[in-house]
Amino acid sequence: MAALVLERAAMERDRMALLVRVAGGARARLSPAAAARLLRERPTLAAHACLNEAGEPFGAILDRTSLPHILEHLIIDFQAELDDRSAATFVGTTEWLNEREGLARVEVNFTDDLIALAALKAACALMEGMVD
Repeated sequence: MAALVLERAAMERDRMALLVRVAGGARARLSPAAAARLLRERPTLAAHACLNEAGEPFGAILDRTSLPHILEHLIIDFQAELDDRSAATFVGTTEWLNEREGLARVEVNFTDDLIALAALKAACALMEGMVD
């Protein structure tokens, strides 16, 4: 079974809402080695702004944050790369719906639904190869 399963994706007017399930529950994380591989693959993640308890940029918390939260930032990162509108700003949120069962909701805005879907596909594919 995959570490992260996309159970549902809903495209709304300006954002996508995803229901994801983490096989290992809310405690599942990337190993430090996998986090380092991900940063080598997507170095722009290191500078992502992120509202988190530690007050640190996303790259600093990568190996201690949830897999759905990583998915959120990967979707944003791929959208920023694929979208040719340099002024576009992408934001997202991740919240646990049931931590014990590993069920989370991820929302990310978009400017183009086809680019958002391509970013989602790329993010899921990359996550599949990163989780140990």
